[in-house]
Amino acid sequence: MNRISRSTFIRAAVALLLSLTSFSSAGAQARLSDKDLAQRIQNLNNDSKKFQSSFNNSISKSSIRKTSQEKDAKKLADNFTKSTKSLLDYFKKTKKSDPYLQNTLDYASQLDKLQSSVQLDSTTASQWTRIRTQLNDIANAFHAR
Repeated sequence: MNRISRSTFIRAAVALLLSLTSFSSAGAQARLSDKDLAQRIQNLNNDSKKFQSSFNNSISKSSIRKTSQEKDAKKLADNFTKSTKSLLDYFKKTKKSDPYLQNTLDYASQLDKLQSSVQLDSTTASQWTRIRTQLNDIANAFHAR
């Protein structure tokens, strides 16, 4: 396998594993309280800020550096981080997630696609895996409500 195909395969395998883990753990666990959900969303928000910084550094060293794609990628990461903050603020006020959760999931999907085409460093990839797991758990919790 060449390097891009190999990294794409690895990312796809990790995403599949995470989705299966999230699915099985969501069915096994009891319904989360509002307090627990707020804490999970807060953790997601905090981790997204760290990810954004790491992502921006990684993108600046990637194959798309010094292009309009670099600017678009950094804006996407910024929008994702802002969406996690909006989700947190809205949940704290209303104990609901929509449409903010869907916006966050949409940005995450776009970041998934970007990461399949651009090689990022292992730290950034690891942070993203953690964020995706958290986001999947949160989404599953709201679908179980």
